[in-house]
Amino acid sequence: WNPQHAKECGRITAYEIRASSIPWNYAPVLDISKQPLWGRIFETFGEDTYLASEMGKAFVAGSQGTHISDTTSAAVCLKHFIGYGTPMNGKDRSPAIIPEHYLRQYYLPPFKTAIEHGTLTIMLNSGILNGIPGHADGYLITEVLKKELGFQGFTISDWDDISNSHKVHRVAKDKKEAAKLAVLAGMDMCMVPYDASFAVNVAVSVMT
Repeated sequence: WNPQHAKECGRITAYEIRASSIPWNYAPVLDISKQPLWGRIFETFGEDTYLASEMGKAFVAGSQGTHISDTTSAAVCLKHFIGYGTPMNGKDRSPAIIPEHYLRQYYLPPFKTAIEHGTLTIMLNSGILNGIPGHADGYLITEVLKKELGFQGFTISDWDDISNSHKVHRVAKDKKEAAKLAVLAGMDMCMVPYDASFAVNVAVSVMT
């Protein structure tokens, strides 16, 4: 409940990861969670929109400092845009149903606040929100995040979630189409752990 503690946490974490030659931190988690069964609540700042907004803003300030080029600063990556923390069944990476007016009133403000205070990167939602996989949702990624909120940084996929549009969500016929859907929706960078096929799939999609 103390933003100064969140700022100090961001500062110390940035200092220590930069000492390890890591300039980028996949944090803070700004998911609002109103689902007590969800096992990742401990990663968030809780269920209160104002609290998460203030703590997130403080963490960003502590981590990124006065300028990202400083040797003790690190870029942040807000997670997970958006609605990830309230899955209907409480299982991780599971579908959520959140009316848009709820989404805008309770879930969007922490991201908006952090963006206004210089956030550089944002990770996308691994699950499905209102029937659309987070990595293929052009309305939320491009229209809301980039145009409406004015986000000027870049978005990154979550762990292997582009291929999940094919393997899990079944909205793409294959991995090539999954890559195309993600890029066209507004995703800028792919986080794939053990597979470099994304680059090939994007190149093939452009040529075809």
